[in-house]
Amino acid sequence: MKSPAQTFLILSCVFCFSSCQDPAAAPPPTVTSAPPPAVTPAVPAATRPPAAAPVKSGTLSSIDVTTLFPRHQTGTVLIFDARPGFVAAFGKIPGSISWPRGDFDARLPQHEPAIRAAARAGKPVVFYCTDAACPDARAMAERLTARGHDVSVLDGGYAIWKEAGLPTE
Repeated sequence: MKSPAQTFLILSCVFCFSSCQDPAAAPPPTVTSAPPPAVTPAVPAATRPPAAAPVKSGTLSSIDVTTLFPRHQTGTVLIFDARPGFVAAFGKIPGSISWPRGDFDARLPQHEPAIRAAARAGKPVVFYCTDAACPDARAMAERLTARGHDVSVLDGGYAIWKEAGLPTE
């Protein structure tokens, strides 16, 4: 299964290849007359609204189970389960919050304040998925880092947690 980044790269190459053909072989462009552009009066700089500051990207890292477990036991980590809800019903890391990838946009307003609060408290935010091959946790973490959050992904996902014999609920 290709990652979203790999799929984007392939589609970009296909698009570029199809649009970057020999210009001599391309049909001549059609010329249409367009109405003259409307003139917009200049707005003095003092009355312009301030431009929004660009969002600084957060960092994406991985965390192994031996580092996560002690943080989990002391309650100094915020853990999200990126698996579909019906999968999480078969077992999850205790205290983790179900946030399936398909519900990212719908639940972002609900969970983003908790993510900000965790950052202020020095708690890492960790996402996990089914196993190392599951892309959901990484995809969600990438979207959050683009919004400026620091996020980690559990190496090996729930499978490695369970293999280590750690508690589940």
